[in-house]
Amino acid sequence: MPTTRTEAAFDALPALSDPLSVPASERTYGRQFAQMYDYRLAVLRRRVLQQSEAPAFQAQYGQAQYVERVLDIPPRTLCLVIGTFYCAMQHKPDVLQEIARDVPPPPVTSYVDREQDELFLEDQSGRVKLVGKLIQQGSALARQCVTGAVAGVVGVETLDGDLDVHHVFFPGLPAPVDMPAAVTPGSIVLASGFLVGDGAHPQNDMAMELLLEWLTGELVAPEAQASQARISSMVIAGNAVRRSTWAPTERATPSSNPLAVLDPWLDQVCATLDAVILQPGAEDPSSTALPQQPFLAPLLPRAARWPSLHRVTNPAWFALHHRAFLTTGGQNLNDLLKYLPEAEQDEHRVSLALAPLRWAHMAPTAPDTLWCYPFKASDPFVVRAAPDVYVVGNQPAFATDTVEVPHAQGTHTVRVILVPEFARTQQVVVLDAETLEARVVSFRL
Repeated sequence: MPTTRTEAAFDALPALSDPLSVPASERTYGRQFAQMYDYRLAVLRRRVLQQSEAPAFQAQYGQAQYVERVLDIPPRTLCLVIGTFYCAMQHKPDVLQEIARDVPPPPVTSYVDREQDELFLEDQSGRVKLVGKLIQQGSALARQCVTGAVAGVVGVETLDGDLDVHHVFFPGLPAPVDMPAAVTPGSIVLASGFLVGDGAHPQNDMAMELLLEWLTGELVAPEAQASQARISSMVIAGNAVRRSTWAPTERATPSSNPLAVLDPWLDQVCATLDAVILQPGAEDPSSTALPQQPFLAPLLPRAARWPSLHRVTNPAWFALHHRAFLTTGGQNLNDLLKYLPEAEQDEHRVSLALAPLRWAHMAPTAPDTLWCYPFKASDPFVVRAAPDVYVVGNQPAFATDTVEVPHAQGTHTVRVILVPEFARTQQVVVLDAETLEARVVSFRL
Protein backbone atom coordinates (compact mmCIF):
# COMPACT_ATOMS: atom_id res chain seq x y z
CA MET A 1 0.00 0.00 0.00
CA PRO A 2 1.47 3.37 -0.96
CA THR A 3 2.28 5.91 1.70
CA THR A 4 2.13 9.70 1.65
CA ARG A 5 4.54 12.36 2.80
CA THR A 6 3.62 14.69 5.65
CA GLU A 7 4.18 18.17 4.19
CA ALA A 8 0.51 18.70 3.30
CA ALA A 9 -0.66 17.28 6.67
CA PHE A 10 -4.40 16.94 6.03
CA ASP A 11 -6.47 17.56 9.16
CA ALA A 12 -10.23 17.02 9.13
CA LEU A 13 -10.79 19.66 11.86
CA PRO A 14 -13.40 17.38 13.46
CA ALA A 15 -14.82 20.01 15.82
CA LEU A 16 -15.95 21.99 12.76
CA SER A 17 -16.51 19.22 10.20
CA ASP A 18 -18.30 16.56 12.28
CA PRO A 19 -21.57 18.57 12.59
CA LEU A 20 -21.82 18.49 8.77
CA SER A 21 -21.81 14.70 8.67
CA VAL A 22 -25.23 13.02 8.49
CA PRO A 23 -24.92 9.20 8.39
CA ALA A 24 -27.51 7.43 6.26
CA SER A 25 -28.78 5.54 9.31
CA GLU A 26 -29.66 8.84 11.00
CA ARG A 27 -31.04 10.69 7.99
CA THR A 28 -34.71 11.64 8.21
CA TYR A 29 -36.66 14.43 6.55
CA GLY A 30 -39.69 14.22 8.82
CA ARG A 31 -38.67 17.20 10.96
CA GLN A 32 -39.66 20.84 10.69
CA PHE A 33 -37.08 23.54 9.91
CA ALA A 34 -38.22 25.95 12.64
CA GLN A 35 -35.67 24.57 15.11
CA MET A 36 -32.84 25.39 12.70
CA TYR A 37 -34.00 29.00 12.42
CA ASP A 38 -34.40 29.28 16.19
CA TYR A 39 -30.92 27.91 16.81
CA ARG A 40 -29.40 30.17 14.15
CA LEU A 41 -31.00 33.26 15.65
CA ALA A 42 -30.06 32.32 19.21
CA VAL A 43 -26.38 31.78 18.37
CA LEU A 44 -25.93 34.76 16.06
CA ARG A 45 -27.96 37.11 18.25
CA ARG A 46 -25.17 36.90 20.84
CA ARG A 47 -22.60 37.86 18.22
CA VAL A 48 -24.70 40.79 17.01
CA LEU A 49 -25.02 42.04 20.59
CA GLN A 50 -21.24 41.86 20.92
CA GLN A 51 -20.91 43.95 17.76
CA SER A 52 -23.30 46.53 19.24
CA GLU A 53 -20.92 46.99 22.17
CA ALA A 54 -18.07 48.10 19.88
CA PRO A 55 -16.95 51.71 20.41
CA ALA A 56 -17.75 52.74 16.82
CA PHE A 57 -21.34 51.54 17.16
CA GLN A 58 -21.78 53.06 20.58
CA ALA A 59 -20.49 56.43 19.39
CA GLN A 60 -23.19 56.65 16.72
CA TYR A 61 -26.10 54.52 17.95
CA GLY A 62 -25.42 54.03 21.67
CA GLN A 63 -28.65 55.83 22.48
CA ALA A 64 -30.73 53.25 20.62
CA GLN A 65 -32.98 51.22 22.93
CA TYR A 66 -32.42 47.47 22.65
CA VAL A 67 -35.72 45.64 22.11
CA GLU A 68 -35.67 41.87 22.59
CA ARG A 69 -38.81 41.08 20.56
CA VAL A 70 -39.87 42.41 17.17
CA LEU A 71 -43.46 42.83 18.33
CA ASP A 72 -42.35 45.03 21.26
CA ILE A 73 -40.84 47.83 19.16
CA PRO A 74 -41.95 51.12 20.78
CA PRO A 75 -43.38 53.94 18.63
CA ARG A 76 -41.27 57.00 17.71
CA THR A 77 -38.20 55.61 19.48
CA LEU A 78 -34.78 54.84 18.01
CA CYS A 79 -34.31 51.18 18.82
CA LEU A 80 -32.10 48.19 18.10
CA VAL A 81 -33.78 44.90 17.27
CA ILE A 82 -32.15 41.64 16.21
CA GLY A 83 -33.81 39.13 13.94
CA THR A 84 -33.70 37.09 10.75
CA PHE A 85 -34.35 38.63 7.35
CA TYR A 86 -37.19 37.31 5.23
CA CYS A 87 -37.52 38.39 1.60
CA ALA A 88 -41.09 38.12 0.33
CA MET A 89 -40.49 37.51 -3.38
CA GLN A 90 -43.09 36.47 -5.90
CA HIS A 91 -40.75 34.34 -8.01
CA LYS A 92 -39.16 32.25 -5.28
CA PRO A 93 -39.80 28.49 -5.63
CA ASP A 94 -41.35 26.53 -2.78
CA VAL A 95 -38.30 24.46 -1.88
CA LEU A 96 -40.04 22.58 0.93
CA GLN A 97 -42.60 21.21 -1.52
CA GLU A 98 -39.83 20.27 -3.94
CA ILE A 99 -37.95 18.42 -1.18
CA ALA A 100 -41.11 16.48 -0.35
CA ARG A 101 -41.39 15.44 -4.00
CA ASP A 102 -37.62 14.74 -4.16
CA VAL A 103 -37.25 16.49 -7.52
CA PRO A 104 -35.09 19.51 -8.27
CA PRO A 105 -36.91 22.84 -8.55
CA PRO A 106 -37.42 24.27 -12.04
CA PRO A 107 -34.49 26.42 -13.17
CA VAL A 108 -34.89 30.06 -12.14
CA THR A 109 -32.26 32.68 -12.93
CA SER A 110 -33.62 35.40 -10.60
CA TYR A 111 -36.27 35.68 -7.90
CA VAL A 112 -36.48 39.48 -8.17
CA ASP A 113 -39.56 41.59 -8.87
CA ARG A 114 -38.69 45.06 -7.63
CA GLU A 115 -42.28 46.26 -7.94
CA GLN A 116 -43.60 43.69 -5.47
CA ASP A 117 -40.72 42.37 -3.34
CA GLU A 118 -40.71 43.26 0.36
CA LEU A 119 -38.19 42.82 3.17
CA PHE A 120 -39.08 41.78 6.74
CA LEU A 121 -37.23 41.17 9.99
CA GLU A 122 -38.63 38.36 12.09
CA ASP A 123 -38.09 36.44 15.30
CA GLN A 124 -40.15 33.94 17.32
CA SER A 125 -42.66 36.70 18.22
CA GLY A 126 -43.49 37.89 14.72
CA ARG A 127 -42.19 40.06 11.89
CA VAL A 128 -41.94 43.73 10.96
CA LYS A 129 -41.65 45.22 7.48
CA LEU A 130 -38.43 47.14 6.82
CA VAL A 131 -38.58 50.39 4.85
CA GLY A 132 -36.36 53.39 4.10
CA LYS A 133 -33.81 54.66 1.58
CA LEU A 134 -31.01 52.66 3.17
CA ILE A 135 -32.50 49.34 2.06
CA GLN A 136 -34.32 50.40 -1.07
CA GLN A 137 -34.17 47.89 -3.92
CA GLY A 138 -30.83 47.97 -5.70
CA SER A 139 -28.85 49.53 -2.85
CA ALA A 140 -25.58 47.99 -1.64
CA LEU A 141 -27.15 47.12 1.71
CA ALA A 142 -30.26 45.59 0.17
CA ARG A 143 -28.02 43.09 -1.62
CA GLN A 144 -26.81 41.89 1.79
CA CYS A 145 -30.32 41.44 3.22
CA VAL A 146 -31.25 37.96 2.03
CA THR A 147 -33.64 35.50 3.59
CA GLY A 148 -32.12 33.68 6.54
CA ALA A 149 -29.36 36.16 7.38
CA VAL A 150 -29.35 37.33 11.00
CA ALA A 151 -28.71 41.02 11.63
CA GLY A 152 -29.13 43.89 14.02
CA VAL A 153 -31.33 46.70 12.72
CA VAL A 154 -31.45 50.21 14.15
CA GLY A 155 -34.58 52.13 13.23
CA VAL A 156 -37.75 53.98 14.19
CA GLU A 157 -41.28 52.66 13.84
CA THR A 158 -43.39 54.52 11.27
CA LEU A 159 -47.05 55.47 11.56
CA ASP A 160 -47.86 52.42 9.43
CA GLY A 161 -46.13 50.10 11.91
CA ASP A 162 -43.09 49.49 9.66
CA LEU A 163 -39.49 49.99 10.75
CA ASP A 164 -37.64 52.85 9.05
CA VAL A 165 -34.07 51.53 8.88
CA HIS A 166 -31.19 53.77 9.98
CA HIS A 167 -28.44 51.16 10.24
CA VAL A 168 -27.89 47.42 9.67
CA PHE A 169 -24.98 45.33 10.93
CA PHE A 170 -24.15 41.64 10.87
CA PRO A 171 -22.57 39.14 13.30
CA GLY A 172 -19.18 39.06 11.60
CA LEU A 173 -16.67 36.26 11.92
CA PRO A 174 -15.47 34.90 15.26
CA ALA A 175 -11.80 34.33 16.10
CA PRO A 176 -9.72 32.29 13.63
CA VAL A 177 -9.22 28.55 13.83
CA ASP A 178 -6.51 27.77 16.38
CA MET A 179 -3.94 25.81 14.42
CA PRO A 180 -1.40 23.76 16.45
CA ALA A 181 1.67 24.55 14.35
CA ALA A 182 3.17 27.09 11.97
CA VAL A 183 2.27 27.11 8.29
CA THR A 184 4.42 24.77 6.19
CA PRO A 185 5.57 25.66 2.65
CA GLY A 186 3.87 24.30 -0.43
CA SER A 187 1.21 24.95 -3.05
CA ILE A 188 -2.35 23.70 -3.32
CA VAL A 189 -4.25 23.24 -6.56
CA LEU A 190 -7.90 24.30 -6.39
CA ALA A 191 -10.21 22.92 -9.07
CA SER A 192 -13.91 22.37 -9.67
CA GLY A 193 -16.40 21.46 -12.37
CA PHE A 194 -14.52 18.74 -14.24
CA LEU A 195 -17.90 17.29 -15.35
CA VAL A 196 -16.15 14.08 -16.39
CA GLY A 197 -17.92 11.67 -18.70
CA ASP A 198 -19.54 14.10 -21.09
CA GLY A 199 -18.34 12.88 -24.47
CA ALA A 200 -19.90 15.89 -26.19
CA HIS A 201 -16.94 18.05 -25.13
CA PRO A 202 -13.74 16.28 -26.25
CA GLN A 203 -11.68 19.46 -25.62
CA ASN A 204 -12.45 19.03 -21.91
CA ASP A 205 -11.18 15.44 -21.98
CA MET A 206 -7.93 16.62 -23.55
CA ALA A 207 -7.57 19.41 -20.97
CA MET A 208 -8.05 16.84 -18.19
CA GLU A 209 -5.21 14.75 -19.63
CA LEU A 210 -2.97 17.82 -19.82
CA LEU A 211 -3.84 18.66 -16.20
CA LEU A 212 -2.94 15.11 -15.15
CA GLU A 213 0.42 15.29 -16.93
CA TRP A 214 1.09 18.65 -15.30
CA LEU A 215 0.21 17.35 -11.83
CA THR A 216 2.42 14.30 -12.26
CA GLY A 217 5.33 16.42 -13.55
CA GLU A 218 5.32 15.09 -17.12
CA LEU A 219 4.24 18.43 -18.65
CA VAL A 220 6.60 20.85 -16.94
CA ALA A 221 9.26 23.01 -18.57
CA PRO A 222 12.71 22.83 -16.91
CA GLU A 223 12.47 26.42 -15.67
CA ALA A 224 9.12 25.66 -13.96
CA GLN A 225 10.18 22.47 -12.19
CA ALA A 226 10.99 24.18 -8.88
CA SER A 227 7.53 25.77 -8.77
CA GLN A 228 5.91 22.48 -9.77
CA ALA A 229 7.73 20.61 -6.99
CA ARG A 230 5.98 22.81 -4.40
CA ILE A 231 2.56 21.40 -5.32
CA SER A 232 1.62 18.98 -2.58
CA SER A 233 -2.16 18.69 -2.66
CA MET A 234 -5.35 19.28 -4.63
CA VAL A 235 -8.87 20.32 -3.69
CA ILE A 236 -11.72 19.37 -6.07
CA ALA A 237 -14.60 21.63 -5.02
CA GLY A 238 -17.61 19.89 -6.53
CA ASN A 239 -19.03 18.67 -9.85
CA ALA A 240 -16.39 16.08 -10.68
CA VAL A 241 -18.92 14.39 -12.99
CA ARG A 242 -21.97 15.52 -14.92
CA ARG A 243 -25.33 14.44 -13.47
CA SER A 244 -26.94 13.68 -16.82
CA THR A 245 -24.28 11.04 -17.51
CA TRP A 246 -25.05 8.94 -14.44
CA ALA A 247 -28.57 9.83 -13.18
CA PRO A 248 -31.51 8.24 -15.00
CA THR A 249 -34.39 10.48 -16.00
CA GLU A 250 -37.89 9.91 -17.36
CA ARG A 251 -36.59 10.46 -20.89
CA ALA A 252 -33.24 8.71 -20.85
CA THR A 253 -30.95 6.34 -19.04
CA PRO A 254 -27.21 6.91 -18.68
CA SER A 255 -25.20 5.58 -21.59
CA SER A 256 -21.87 5.56 -19.78
CA ASN A 257 -20.34 5.52 -16.31
CA PRO A 258 -18.39 8.75 -15.75
CA LEU A 259 -17.00 7.41 -12.48
CA ALA A 260 -15.20 4.72 -14.45
CA VAL A 261 -13.35 7.59 -16.17
CA LEU A 262 -12.84 9.69 -13.04
CA ASP A 263 -11.54 6.82 -10.88
CA PRO A 264 -8.35 5.97 -12.83
CA TRP A 265 -7.64 9.69 -13.29
CA LEU A 266 -7.92 10.28 -9.54
CA ASP A 267 -5.87 7.13 -8.92
CA GLN A 268 -2.89 8.67 -10.70
CA VAL A 269 -3.31 12.02 -8.95
CA CYS A 270 -3.52 10.33 -5.54
CA ALA A 271 -0.34 8.41 -6.32
CA THR A 272 1.46 11.70 -6.95
CA LEU A 273 0.21 14.18 -4.35
CA ASP A 274 0.24 14.13 -0.56
CA ALA A 275 -3.46 14.92 -0.26
CA VAL A 276 -6.43 15.01 -2.64
CA ILE A 277 -9.65 16.41 -1.20
CA LEU A 278 -12.77 15.38 -3.11
CA GLN A 279 -15.94 17.35 -2.38
CA PRO A 280 -19.34 16.67 -3.99
CA GLY A 281 -21.30 19.29 -5.88
CA ALA A 282 -24.76 19.66 -7.39
CA GLU A 283 -23.87 17.34 -10.31
CA ASP A 284 -22.24 14.57 -8.30
CA PRO A 285 -23.73 11.30 -6.96
CA SER A 286 -24.49 12.54 -3.46
CA SER A 287 -27.45 13.82 -1.50
CA THR A 288 -29.13 16.77 -3.21
CA ALA A 289 -29.70 18.62 0.06
CA LEU A 290 -26.88 20.41 1.87
CA PRO A 291 -24.73 19.36 3.54
CA GLN A 292 -23.96 16.92 0.76
CA GLN A 293 -22.33 13.78 2.07
CA PRO A 294 -18.97 12.45 0.82
CA PHE A 295 -18.53 10.29 -2.25
CA LEU A 296 -18.99 6.64 -1.38
CA ALA A 297 -15.70 4.74 -1.51
CA PRO A 298 -17.10 1.90 -3.69
CA LEU A 299 -17.77 4.45 -6.46
CA LEU A 300 -14.01 5.04 -6.73
CA PRO A 301 -12.42 1.63 -6.01
CA ARG A 302 -8.96 2.49 -7.35
CA ALA A 303 -8.59 6.00 -5.95
CA ALA A 304 -10.18 5.13 -2.59
CA ARG A 305 -7.36 2.70 -1.76
CA TRP A 306 -4.96 5.63 -1.38
CA PRO A 307 -4.68 7.24 2.06
CA SER A 308 -4.02 10.51 0.25
CA LEU A 309 -7.69 10.66 -0.92
CA HIS A 310 -9.97 12.46 1.53
CA ARG A 311 -13.69 12.39 0.74
CA VAL A 312 -15.41 15.31 2.45
CA THR A 313 -18.83 16.91 2.76
CA ASN A 314 -20.14 20.01 1.01
CA PRO A 315 -19.61 22.45 2.71
CA ALA A 316 -16.41 21.17 4.31
CA TRP A 317 -13.83 22.19 6.89
CA PHE A 318 -10.28 20.84 6.80
CA ALA A 319 -6.66 21.96 7.13
CA LEU A 320 -3.72 21.72 4.74
CA HIS A 321 -0.23 23.00 5.57
CA HIS A 322 -1.75 24.12 8.89
CA ARG A 323 -4.09 26.46 7.02
CA ALA A 324 -7.80 26.19 7.81
CA PHE A 325 -10.03 25.81 4.73
CA LEU A 326 -13.79 26.26 4.39
CA THR A 327 -14.90 25.05 0.96
CA THR A 328 -18.21 24.78 -0.88
CA GLY A 329 -19.33 23.45 -4.23
CA GLY A 330 -20.84 26.82 -5.06
CA GLN A 331 -24.55 26.14 -4.55
CA ASN A 332 -24.75 28.67 -1.73
CA LEU A 333 -23.38 31.54 -3.84
CA ASN A 334 -25.34 30.51 -6.94
CA ASP A 335 -28.56 30.73 -4.93
CA LEU A 336 -27.63 34.08 -3.36
CA LEU A 337 -27.15 35.54 -6.84
CA LYS A 338 -30.80 34.82 -7.64
CA TYR A 339 -31.73 37.48 -5.09
CA LEU A 340 -30.42 39.97 -7.67
CA PRO A 341 -31.70 40.79 -11.16
CA GLU A 342 -29.96 38.59 -13.69
CA ALA A 343 -28.26 41.59 -15.32
CA GLU A 344 -26.51 42.49 -12.03
CA GLN A 345 -25.35 39.05 -10.95
CA ASP A 346 -21.87 38.96 -12.49
CA GLU A 347 -21.14 42.49 -11.28
CA HIS A 348 -21.84 41.58 -7.65
CA ARG A 349 -20.67 37.95 -7.62
CA VAL A 350 -17.53 38.65 -5.57
CA SER A 351 -19.28 40.88 -3.02
CA LEU A 352 -21.92 38.20 -2.45
CA ALA A 353 -19.17 35.58 -2.14
CA LEU A 354 -17.78 37.62 0.79
CA ALA A 355 -21.19 38.06 2.41
CA PRO A 356 -21.42 34.64 4.18
CA LEU A 357 -18.34 35.63 6.18
CA ARG A 358 -20.04 38.84 7.33
CA TRP A 359 -23.22 36.90 8.13
CA ALA A 360 -21.20 34.15 9.89
CA HIS A 361 -23.38 31.69 7.99
CA MET A 362 -22.48 29.59 4.95
CA ALA A 363 -25.97 29.17 3.49
CA PRO A 364 -28.59 31.49 5.01
CA THR A 365 -31.06 30.92 2.16
CA ALA A 366 -31.33 27.24 3.17
CA PRO A 367 -33.99 25.95 3.56
CA ASP A 368 -36.02 28.81 2.03
CA THR A 369 -34.66 28.57 -1.53
CA LEU A 370 -31.76 26.14 -1.12
CA TRP A 371 -32.24 22.51 -0.24
CA CYS A 372 -30.84 21.46 3.12
CA TYR A 373 -31.22 18.72 5.70
CA PRO A 374 -33.62 19.54 8.59
CA PHE A 375 -31.26 19.42 11.54
CA LYS A 376 -32.76 19.08 14.99
CA ALA A 377 -31.87 21.86 17.42
CA SER A 378 -28.71 22.88 15.53
CA ASP A 379 -27.49 24.62 12.39
CA PRO A 380 -24.07 23.38 11.20
CA PHE A 381 -23.91 26.14 8.56
CA VAL A 382 -23.20 28.72 11.26
CA VAL A 383 -19.53 29.70 10.87
CA ARG A 384 -17.95 28.96 14.25
CA ALA A 385 -14.41 30.13 13.44
CA ALA A 386 -12.69 32.26 10.83
CA PRO A 387 -10.90 30.14 8.20
CA ASP A 388 -7.68 31.11 6.47
CA VAL A 389 -9.15 30.31 3.05
CA TYR A 390 -12.77 30.29 1.88
CA VAL A 391 -13.22 28.47 -1.44
CA VAL A 392 -16.31 28.70 -3.67
CA GLY A 393 -16.31 26.21 -6.53
CA ASN A 394 -17.95 26.07 -9.96
CA GLN A 395 -17.91 29.75 -10.83
CA PRO A 396 -17.77 31.21 -14.35
CA ALA A 397 -14.38 32.87 -13.77
CA PHE A 398 -11.57 33.14 -11.24
CA ALA A 399 -11.78 35.93 -8.68
CA THR A 400 -10.27 36.57 -5.28
CA ASP A 401 -10.53 39.04 -2.43
CA THR A 402 -9.82 39.23 1.29
CA VAL A 403 -11.79 39.90 4.46
CA GLU A 404 -10.14 41.31 7.58
CA VAL A 405 -11.28 39.82 10.90
CA PRO A 406 -10.34 41.73 14.07
CA HIS A 407 -9.73 39.62 17.16
CA ALA A 408 -7.94 39.79 20.50
CA GLN A 409 -4.48 39.09 19.05
CA GLY A 410 -4.78 41.51 16.12
CA THR A 411 -6.25 41.13 12.64
CA HIS A 412 -6.80 37.89 10.75
CA THR A 413 -7.02 37.84 6.94
CA VAL A 414 -9.36 35.43 5.17
CA ARG A 415 -8.53 34.77 1.52
CA VAL A 416 -11.70 34.22 -0.55
CA ILE A 417 -11.26 32.38 -3.86
CA LEU A 418 -13.82 31.78 -6.60
CA VAL A 419 -12.65 28.70 -8.49
CA PRO A 420 -13.59 28.57 -12.19
CA GLU A 421 -15.50 25.63 -13.59
CA PHE A 422 -12.89 23.55 -15.40
CA ALA A 423 -15.22 22.24 -18.11
CA ARG A 424 -15.99 25.84 -19.11
CA THR A 425 -12.58 27.47 -18.66
CA GLN A 426 -9.97 24.65 -18.54
CA GLN A 427 -8.43 26.53 -15.60
CA VAL A 428 -7.30 25.66 -12.09
CA VAL A 429 -6.05 27.90 -9.28
CA VAL A 430 -2.71 27.44 -7.53
CA LEU A 431 -2.60 28.76 -3.96
CA ASP A 432 0.64 29.38 -2.08
CA ALA A 433 0.12 28.07 1.46
CA GLU A 434 2.52 30.59 3.01
CA THR A 435 1.53 33.84 1.28
CA LEU A 436 -2.05 32.88 0.29
CA GLU A 437 -1.36 34.36 -3.13
CA ALA A 438 -3.44 32.72 -5.86
CA ARG A 439 -2.74 32.38 -9.57
CA VAL A 440 -4.52 30.76 -12.49
CA VAL A 441 -3.08 27.99 -14.65
CA SER A 442 -4.85 27.34 -17.96
CA PHE A 443 -4.99 24.12 -19.98
CA ARG A 444 -7.07 25.52 -22.84
CA LEU A 445 -5.81 24.30 -26.21
